[in-house]
Amino acid sequence: MKCPYCGEEMIKGFLMSSRDITFAIDNPNGNLFRIKKRDDLEVSKGSEGIPHCEAYHCSNCKKIMIDYVNR
Repeated sequence: MKCPYCGEEMIKGFLMSSRDITFAIDNPNGNLFRIKKRDDLEVSKGSEGIPHCEAYHCSNCKKIMIDYVNR
């Protein structure tokens, strides 16, 4: 996959976490725990071991892109 920012080839890999990976609009303000909200977007697969999602990393411009269609 080509980086949409700089055009370099991106490296395919995975974002992994010990907890679900969620995109949230609000700032957690340093809280250790956060209750999920209806508008949150869960991007991880957690039912089969470590929560993860497919991602692409650009080492040139330091960006990570995810595709959550395959979650």
